[in-house]
Amino acid sequence: MNRVWDRLKKQKRILAALVIVLAAACVELIANVHALKGGYDALDISRNITVIEEGGVEKYRVQFQAADGIYVRQIRLLGNFPENTIYRIKTKEINGFGKKEAGSYSDTVSSYFPEYSTNLGKKVTSLRITMKKTEGMELKGVALSNRFELNKFRVLFVLVLLSLLYAIGFEKAFVKNVEWYFAAFALSFGILLIALAQPMCNSWDEQIHFKRTYTIASGRTVKWSEAAQDIVERTNFRCNTKAEFAQLRAYMNEKGKHAVKQEERASMLISYKDVAYLPMALFLGIGKLLHLPFSMLFAFGKFGNLFLYVFVMFWAIRLAKSKKLFVAFIAMMPTSLFQACAYTYDAVVFSFLTLGCVLWCRETFFGEERMNVPGVLGAGCLFVFGCLSKAVYIPVVLLLLLLPQLQKRPRKEKAALGVGILVIFALVMLTFVLPVITNALAGNLSFGGDSRGGDTSAVRQLISMIRHPWESVKLMFRSVFALDNFRNLGDVESGNYFFGNLMLLSYSSMGTLGDKWCVLLLPVLTVLLFAQEPGNERIARCRAWEKVWMWGIFSVIVLLIWTALYLSFTPVGAMEIAGVQARYYLPLLYLFALLLTNTKIRVQIGTSAIVKLACVSACILQAAALSGLALGGRLL
Repeated sequence: MNRVWDRLKKQKRILAALVIVLAAACVELIANVHALKGGYDALDISRNITVIEEGGVEKYRVQFQAADGIYVRQIRLLGNFPENTIYRIKTKEINGFGKKEAGSYSDTVSSYFPEYSTNLGKKVTSLRITMKKTEGMELKGVALSNRFELNKFRVLFVLVLLSLLYAIGFEKAFVKNVEWYFAAFALSFGILLIALAQPMCNSWDEQIHFKRTYTIASGRTVKWSEAAQDIVERTNFRCNTKAEFAQLRAYMNEKGKHAVKQEERASMLISYKDVAYLPMALFLGIGKLLHLPFSMLFAFGKFGNLFLYVFVMFWAIRLAKSKKLFVAFIAMMPTSLFQACAYTYDAVVFSFLTLGCVLWCRETFFGEERMNVPGVLGAGCLFVFGCLSKAVYIPVVLLLLLLPQLQKRPRKEKAALGVGILVIFALVMLTFVLPVITNALAGNLSFGGDSRGGDTSAVRQLISMIRHPWESVKLMFRSVFALDNFRNLGDVESGNYFFGNLMLLSYSSMGTLGDKWCVLLLPVLTVLLFAQEPGNERIARCRAWEKVWMWGIFSVIVLLIWTALYLSFTPVGAMEIAGVQARYYLPLLYLFALLLTNTKIRVQIGTSAIVKLACVSACILQAAALSGLALGGRLL
């Protein structure tokens, strides 16, 4: 018996692979159980199309009856649709217990495609489709289907999820070296997310970031295709089924073949703010040289962001002397990884500042008496590079003034190094402040506003704040400490969002995981924040003025975030600050974790157990976000 067990242990990877493949196959069979029982492909009900008049408005109506009930996986509509039009579906359904109940659904057609579909997935006895008949519209056909379909999206998803769960459960190397598990996790889910992404904007301000990346990748001559312009103008139709996504890809590939507009860049040099776009621009440029279809090109550019993110965060986790698992867990969260798989500089800001803080922590609390010059220089460079795109974070460079090795230097040398750090801080900070001040002095009252925010102007807003200093102070205090200050990303009126959701469990326009997921998220975060670790005493016992300095830097950055959005994105004189999003706090989370380190609140749990808890929880949350927010229409 022991020999058999030993042999099985030696072949565990092969057995695991077989079990995982078998599980994926079982999932597909279960998903297609109704097709196996009574599958059919295109049940044409076009003869049931009628035109009625209701309330003085012409409408298309499609009626279908099935006395014994029929399972409808998908409804397909064919025709000419000159504009966006909502169609409504009313059903009489038989649920799993055999009870009849009413159902109501809605979907949209537009001028983009001649065919649209709705995933229903219900056994119905009757079905009625109603659509307003607009000028030039012609509903040519309606069909129902319940065909067996091997869903590659679902197969890949199941394979990735189960493989990662196996790895953390049975591969000790991943438990001992969590940075390698992070790399496997981020690359697997990241590549899956990018590969399944469609040529449309889903992330925060993605059209703006794509425009800058595309311009840099194009060199001297920027040739804009219709597809690229659609991305920049964010005019793409929103799809929700596999069939519609396939049409969208074909549509964008066709529109991406030829340039419709060409512009010459005055200079090949890029702004310091655009340095973070270089990895994406490199991959986008390679894709252009390979003449990839536009949908593939759009996805390919994102790999530059993902690979850089994985590389930087790998080293942040590997080099962390404290809160290693906390860093890994945050790096694997849906929002963090989603940013790394989109056109944005936020992933660069987050990863570089986190690695910079890790290096600073090593030198400050775990370093030797002799200064590690590469580590200190590395931290400083990472701070500066990470802040070039968002100067509001630059106060983190002032953490370098706390280096104990710096305090022990001769007075003149210490003063010179301190002045150098302050100069770096001032120079980067001026990139944020100086343009507003100079334009204010020049009388350019329209400078610095983001039109998406309404009547905005950084100059006029600054003047307003100077004229009303007490109101400005009260506004900042009220905004920063308001319990409701992150709800602009969700439904403000519903009250269904915690800050944890919006900070860590959001896929931008695709949606945000609901409050129920905080039942898992918040306890795991608490455990990771207060888990007993070697070296906690060193951090907790730092001098009072050092703690005050760290809290001060943290608070100043928070204040700058709110101030920046008030200046640039909020209507002049408004009593509420608009545009602040919870994700802006991601680069500060490691510093926040260090600030909470103490010797009084301790969570004692085995190393192996806590690693598995963090990694399994990350898998569950990422899988929930990917399946529920990104792949819902294609996983059915």
